[in-house]
Amino acid sequence: MNARFAVVMMVLVALAVMAFPATAAINKIPAGGEVFLGEKSLDVSAATGGVSQIAWWQPGTNTETEQPADIQQVTNAQSFYVSPDIFVGKTGNWYQWNGSVKGQLAFNIKEPSLNLKVWDGSVDEDVTGKAIPVGNYGNFVVETNMQSIITRPGYQPADAPFKIKVKSADGGVYTNLVGNNGKEIALTQLAVNQQLWYWVSPDNKHTEPATNDGWNTAAEDKYGNRMYKAGTYTVWAECNANSMKDQYTAPDGSDYTGKTISAVKSVQIATDQVKIEANKDNVVRGNPFSVTITGVPNAEYYVWVKGTGSMTGQPDDQPPMILDTQADVKQDAAAGPYEIGKYQYEGGAGKSIKQDVPDDPDYHGTKFYALVKLNSSGTRTVEWKSSKDTKDKKYTIRVERKSGSQYKSDEVDVKVEKGDVTIVASGDQSYYLGEEVKLSGTNSETDLTYLFITGPNLPTNGGMLKSPRKEVNNDQAASFDQADVQDDDNYEFKWQTANLEMDAGTYTVYAVSAPRDKDHLSDAQYDTVSLVIKKPYIQATASASVVAKGDKLYVRGTAEGDPSKGIALWILGKNKVLYATESVNDDMSFEHEIKSAETASLYAGQYFVVVQHPMYNNEFDVYPDNPLEPQKVLGAYPTRDSELFRIGGAGALQGTDAAEALVKAIDSAMVDDIYTKMQFLVEEPKVTINPIGEQSVGSKFEIAGTTNLMYDDNDLLVEVTSSSFKPTDKSQSGEFNGATGTIKVQQGTDGLNKWSFTVDASTFKPDEYIVRVAGVTTDVVETALFNVVEAGAAPVAVATPVVTEVPVAEEPVAEEPVAEAAENATAAEEPVNATA
Repeated sequence: MNARFAVVMMVLVALAVMAFPATAAINKIPAGGEVFLGEKSLDVSAATGGVSQIAWWQPGTNTETEQPADIQQVTNAQSFYVSPDIFVGKTGNWYQWNGSVKGQLAFNIKEPSLNLKVWDGSVDEDVTGKAIPVGNYGNFVVETNMQSIITRPGYQPADAPFKIKVKSADGGVYTNLVGNNGKEIALTQLAVNQQLWYWVSPDNKHTEPATNDGWNTAAEDKYGNRMYKAGTYTVWAECNANSMKDQYTAPDGSDYTGKTISAVKSVQIATDQVKIEANKDNVVRGNPFSVTITGVPNAEYYVWVKGTGSMTGQPDDQPPMILDTQADVKQDAAAGPYEIGKYQYEGGAGKSIKQDVPDDPDYHGTKFYALVKLNSSGTRTVEWKSSKDTKDKKYTIRVERKSGSQYKSDEVDVKVEKGDVTIVASGDQSYYLGEEVKLSGTNSETDLTYLFITGPNLPTNGGMLKSPRKEVNNDQAASFDQADVQDDDNYEFKWQTANLEMDAGTYTVYAVSAPRDKDHLSDAQYDTVSLVIKKPYIQATASASVVAKGDKLYVRGTAEGDPSKGIALWILGKNKVLYATESVNDDMSFEHEIKSAETASLYAGQYFVVVQHPMYNNEFDVYPDNPLEPQKVLGAYPTRDSELFRIGGAGALQGTDAAEALVKAIDSAMVDDIYTKMQFLVEEPKVTINPIGEQSVGSKFEIAGTTNLMYDDNDLLVEVTSSSFKPTDKSQSGEFNGATGTIKVQQGTDGLNKWSFTVDASTFKPDEYIVRVAGVTTDVVETALFNVVEAGAAPVAVATPVVTEVPVAEEPVAEEPVAEAAENATAAEEPVNATA
């Protein structure tokens, strides 16, 4: 019977709760009070003062003189709903309104705001999204603009609308958490009364976090089991005052994050376990690597290279070192005191970590161990470096922390391997002295690649590339040529072979990871490349052996050895000296043009050309005093600008003598220049016409000849005209019979080029014809005569004259045929063959 009575009473209590909502006391809004979007069943009687309307003005407008932007009806002042459909975008002050006059401030509508952070009270640090060590006190910080809710008339502590929810990795949601001394601290009915509110505070004012109270992450039940297992917990805050969370939802219908519910945050309870991981299992010597320690947030751990105390710590017997000046990585000073190094590690039989690493003469082991503080997330990455002095072997990096009597540790192995060095030479590994040789390769071991060369009569242990006879010295880096190694392990070195103290031959270039000479390569990585070095040479040809005055002439050739000064050309003839220099192209070719204006100024005769290469020292050791108008030939021996002979003015050598003196000067044993020579003839321009013979009407035939004009660069104008063609009276017919055209000179043989012109005689009449061939740009002309007869007529032997010019009378004589006039005119000069 008593049990039934109890059940009835529980039902009555439940009905009473349903009839009288628990939040009823925070639904009364004072005049000028704050209300929030989504709140419903509000009693705004005191705020509205009995009026049935409220009005809102746009921010910045004058509420005294301007009409309101919106007016809303207050149908029931004891059950007012701050509907998001109406009031979103119209937050701010709403005033009493009697239909025409603004009254007192009714209330201020606000958009709610809610955020949550997780705090580690033991270290006074924000650990949202991070970790909190087991044993530290967790706390929560609520950030909101809804603190005025609990100041409303009639508020009771039971009416507090804020909650903090903590969800374990297993899905359970806590309504309270265990704090100091096992007391339970509620997460519901929280009276958040300020914008920044701490869940647990020392003075219960919630203005600052408690340092020794809050969520005890190490709390245990009565059986000694830890209540809060290590793992990730999710937390968030809510406020459902007057059903605002239910009414003011996101567009998709979900709870409105950042408004009535905070974003979900996380925190990890970290156990006192430690883990160490390396970013590389194997590292090439000379490259860095790192280890990441994971453990108790903000705790300190010892890290060192385990079991290396038997090593010397000196070059070639050195473990990896911890990189200097890393954040929260502390190291002892080399001179001591060794406060970190004196830590006695587990299983070391009383040995310290300083005794477990090498005692090198420079740092006394302080680069091989450190004390590392983890960040608030419980991690820290420590970078190590290796070098050419690091011994290639497997190393164990150990991390350890002693908490009370318990040791927590972990280890990871990293193997340091020897690097590799390679070298190659661009091209076919055969070069002329004076060329630039590009050497390149890889070096995965060190930041510098050391280079030296061996070969005939060079130092046995190697010489410098830039000075092959200068011996390199073992372990003296400055005595080696060096190339910087880039981040991708590549290097490059440009070796200029001009003006070196070495002869043609076969040589070997060494690339080494350390400054080691040929006798000490066993403790370094290296590679070699063999090169063939040849003497430079020069060759050249002229575009023609005979050149007509006014024609261009080209001197083309090859100058091996990559002379940056180019080559020099001397052109020598009677009373004439021309000097010029030409650059050499990347393919070692060169070309010099003797322009038309220059050949036009040359007298007919023989000219000599000397093409000069500057050779090893890349300097012309024989040269003119004035390149534009040479008067003297100077030399570099016995002193520079020594006069060798005169080439212009009084007493100058001419033609063959000048050319002979020039090549003898270059042939001197004190001059390293080389040369090649040639000659060409300059002639007056000329053109000839081959015998044409008698042709018939309707035939096609070719008129051809020879010329000393340059082929492809000259045009000839060919004109074929009837000798009967002359001015006529207006009453007479005067048809033109003939042909004309411009043709190119073609390449010929034996210094003479050729030309040809095709004639179509289908429109010709039987007659005698004149052929005139003239240069288009050159002052040269030649003429000839031939006959055209009726088709089928018996051929007549003809001796075609070759005449210098056919004079044309200024006034044509009507009674005398043109052919007869031409014959009479030429009869007065030298006799020529007449047409039969």
